[in-house]
Amino acid sequence: MKSLLNSIKNFFWPAESAIRIRRAELTFWAFILALGYLPIHIGFVAWIALARPFMIVSRLSGREAFNAAYFFAFMANLFQLYWVAVVTPPGMVAAVVILSLYPALVLLAFSKVYHWKKWIGLAILPSLWVGMEYARSLSQFAFPWTDLAYSMGYYLTFIQIASVIGCYGISFVIILFNIFTWQVFEPGNRLETRVTSGIAFLGIAVFMFVYGWVVFEPYPEEGKIRIAMLQGNIPLGTKWKPETRMYNFDLYDSLTAEAVKNDTLDLIVWPETAAPAYPQHERRYRFRLQNTARQSGTKHLVGALDVEYEGSKEKAYNAAFQFDSSGAIDGIYHKVKLVPFSEHVPYQDHLTFLTRDFLAKYLDAIETREVQWWSDFYTGDSIVLFNVDYHWYAVLICFESAFPDFCRQAILEGAEFLVNITNDTWFGYSPGPFQHMRLAVFRAVENRSWVVRCANSGISAFIDPFGREFDRGELYARGIHKHNIYPVKDYTFFTRNGPIIGKISALIMASVFVILILLWLFGKTSKRKSAR
Repeated sequence: MKSLLNSIKNFFWPAESAIRIRRAELTFWAFILALGYLPIHIGFVAWIALARPFMIVSRLSGREAFNAAYFFAFMANLFQLYWVAVVTPPGMVAAVVILSLYPALVLLAFSKVYHWKKWIGLAILPSLWVGMEYARSLSQFAFPWTDLAYSMGYYLTFIQIASVIGCYGISFVIILFNIFTWQVFEPGNRLETRVTSGIAFLGIAVFMFVYGWVVFEPYPEEGKIRIAMLQGNIPLGTKWKPETRMYNFDLYDSLTAEAVKNDTLDLIVWPETAAPAYPQHERRYRFRLQNTARQSGTKHLVGALDVEYEGSKEKAYNAAFQFDSSGAIDGIYHKVKLVPFSEHVPYQDHLTFLTRDFLAKYLDAIETREVQWWSDFYTGDSIVLFNVDYHWYAVLICFESAFPDFCRQAILEGAEFLVNITNDTWFGYSPGPFQHMRLAVFRAVENRSWVVRCANSGISAFIDPFGREFDRGELYARGIHKHNIYPVKDYTFFTRNGPIIGKISALIMASVFVILILLWLFGKTSKRKSAR
């Protein structure tokens, strides 16, 4: 334990004064980068916040470069994701520690190439970074929440080009901005290099805004599909307690009655786990949901839980149920993309020593709820389409809005709009709900699709294909929000072709790593031979 504490102390306060100064500067820039994700509309700081860290890492090599890069990434992730600890402190620590490895390895590779050929290092840096972001969206460890593009979520004109290049393309541009900033202020550069870099920075920025201004439709268009969202704002402590559990159903039943009064709706949307029940297995609560749908004469999309049994094995799912106007269940979706170390342990059938049930045997705090550990949900296996008024839609439960390729696949499979249900009540007034909202904005722009975002305690909104928000439900307010939307008119370049920039960047990144590893092995072999 003493050695662990010493290691933590040395990480934050190393013995050498030069390293302490360097880490203090890296901490400052990590904080500046994190500011870009806050709902204070200063995302432009991301255009310059990486310039100095890139410069610092480029002057180091080997272990020093990796340590500096990892420290910067650690502090940046800590500043951006500290609020996850409100739900699960162990999950926050695991996320920050693991996610920081991605930029550290990428910047280590950049440092090695830069020392060999400066111009090649600069040329591949955007691909290395974006390739890392794309790789971070793969597997059950995926957590693409902090992609650079999302710092631009409040600049709707700037991000309209996402319908062509996607969020990875915008991240690519942000890295270019940082490289140009670095080259403008690099002491060793000639005046011509500095001026050219400054012009390139301004030229790309102007192009992005002009493109957005040209394609942005100035007058919002309403469709004929009328949808109501119910933002119940039910406290977490009320949901699952036996004595207050029925209150959830009473509240949403009354909100439904008010929503349909003097109005004809095609769909009523409830938030994630708005019904604290297993509708397929708990008849009492299923009958209550069926009765609400039947009395309203409208289809309901209800967030709830589901469970399946494989022999003696129980598999729980975060789910969405659609009830038709007769009260019958006419569709069930199991969440495919789960939050690692919050909703589940990645590959939990193989990493059983990290599951809640296993750890509860040894950690009393889990059972007494003194410490909130991760849940043990299983992942669903496919996208499910639901029908309403002869139109099809797909459901994104909470975190799933962070995956651009997953969302575009839903559109390609036939979804004509997207419904994002979530429960961000866990995160209070932290940056979490605001950051989460920005992800949905990007999915709308990328696919030119309406996104109906319904959150238990906010932020709910109808997001049009250009990222504009309508009938927004603010944090911790109860209300009914209605709007008319229209189906997808045509597939965008991004929808048809996917995250091309992300995939090409990932291929370049992988190639660079393979070459560097082969060179390292070759060097080791040569040293052994010469030693003989």
